[in-house]
Amino acid sequence: MKNSIVKTEMIQPLMNVARRYSTMPEYATFASAFVLLLAARQGIRFPLPNLDAILDEAEDIPLYVRSFIKETIGGHWREYQQAVGAFDEESLSDFFAVESVALLMSAREDVSVHPVIDTLCAALLDIKKGDEVADLNCGIGKFVCKAWFSLWNANGSDKGLRVSGYSENKTLAAVSWIGCHVAGVRAEIINNSIFSPTNSRYDKVLVIPPFGCEVRQLNIIEVAESLSKKFNSFPEVRLSSAEWLFAARAATLLKDGGRAIAVMPMNILNGGLSKVYREHLIRNQMIEAVISIPAKYFMNGTGIALSLVVLSDGKKEIKFVNGEEYLKDVAESVSIDVESLLKDYHNLNDFESVTTRPLDKICENDFILTPDFYLGEDFEYNNSRPFGELVGEIRRGAKLSIAEWKKYETTADTPVKKVAFKNFSEGLIDEALPCLMEIPEGASDAVLEDGDLIISRMGMPFKIAVVQVSEGETLVADENVWICRMHGDKTQSYFLRAFLESQKGAKWMSRLSAGATLRTISAKNLTKIPVPEFDEKTRAVIAEELEKNTILVRENRKRLNESLHSMKNVYNEFNKNGGF
Repeated sequence: MKNSIVKTEMIQPLMNVARRYSTMPEYATFASAFVLLLAARQGIRFPLPNLDAILDEAEDIPLYVRSFIKETIGGHWREYQQAVGAFDEESLSDFFAVESVALLMSAREDVSVHPVIDTLCAALLDIKKGDEVADLNCGIGKFVCKAWFSLWNANGSDKGLRVSGYSENKTLAAVSWIGCHVAGVRAEIINNSIFSPTNSRYDKVLVIPPFGCEVRQLNIIEVAESLSKKFNSFPEVRLSSAEWLFAARAATLLKDGGRAIAVMPMNILNGGLSKVYREHLIRNQMIEAVISIPAKYFMNGTGIALSLVVLSDGKKEIKFVNGEEYLKDVAESVSIDVESLLKDYHNLNDFESVTTRPLDKICENDFILTPDFYLGEDFEYNNSRPFGELVGEIRRGAKLSIAEWKKYETTADTPVKKVAFKNFSEGLIDEALPCLMEIPEGASDAVLEDGDLIISRMGMPFKIAVVQVSEGETLVADENVWICRMHGDKTQSYFLRAFLESQKGAKWMSRLSAGATLRTISAKNLTKIPVPEFDEKTRAVIAEELEKNTILVRENRKRLNESLHSMKNVYNEFNKNGGF
């Protein structure tokens, strides 16, 4: 029977009841259809006995699944079974063949990733006959089924395969268990925290932690105990984001020679708060590779850039892969060329896309694990000098709250003006800037000088401009602006701007930036950028050409604005005396 007919004749009445009584009608429909299927397999026909009688007959149902079913549909079970009337096992099996997978795929878009990433993870894990596989995702089930069926398709058997999934969320665990049970996937779905005590160890582990989860949301004592058993000196669990703790837990659950993959947001590969955990895993030789994945592959549309952190024991160097290099167009959409990526991953064919770095080099670089940082040119200063040596100083704009800025803002035209992240682009600071009554208290160090080079703290591409201060004017930068002081040397300012805006300079800024949805760059990392050394005459020629083009852009922008204004007022100009 076709699934569309099944939905009309049997499932739609269940959904109608579910919508009246449940805040999660898709799960209530799923639960009621499963009970009907149990009844059909037990040879029970309409009218049905009470819910307990059907569940008691199926002895292999875990307690948490029984609890989920009774809490979800128990109070209205009679209405569900009366709504559907007569039913048959074949129709229900057809429904679950499609709908169980659809529910696992679609009802969890907040915690799921693109199917291409599932495929890539399965290939990187290299699941083989006899492996014990664990799925530690915050939305389990989908990968468990994929792992099981991929092995079945390859071998015609699941002999020796043990597939397990963990979820602290009873609903997700129950739905996953039902989906696996109906599909014939022999999986152990465990309704418990992945940090809970267990003697189980696995050959392959996949973990997708809840992005943005804070350590304070976890049982800190339980987390510390679960990690200290493998890592004798695991750092004290501190208040920060918890993604690396989930990755470390995946490592503790591995057998000797096992491999895990942690799907992580890009921002935790860099930065201070998670550094202590990165350092520990790096020094314990637990990280095999880091693969960057473009933002479009996170299904909930948040634009979060992902990384796959591959974990295995005894790695004295780390492999870095730029997943952006493997994008391909498929039927009017973009996908990843998994085959080519895996080939380069194993053979190191493409230095621009895949490279390795020894652990001592990574330790020297503050335990940064962002692939862009290591791909391409080596981080050396041959025939170049660090950016930090070429500027007088780098300081941050005034760090004031919105409320504090508002106290000084005015609609009057004053000589004191504020320069924010949004107020400059294409090398130019806007002519119309927010006016301030005076220099705010605590902002005196953020007053700009003529010839300063300013760089946005966030962006991608980052905004860069050379400051031009008119006579009698005072410009004050806000906290999202880096002020690079040249002490009036405009030639140096324009030369550095020319380099940072070049393809090579932009690539260095990308490699040294951090962040998932919005990339940021620190003053410390700005100072590291290698700037090619040129003689004074060459620098002057480059600076002069950029300044000349900047003036031209400013004049053309002014003409464009004037033309746009005139264009919108042609009628008014001709009709100003009411002649038409």
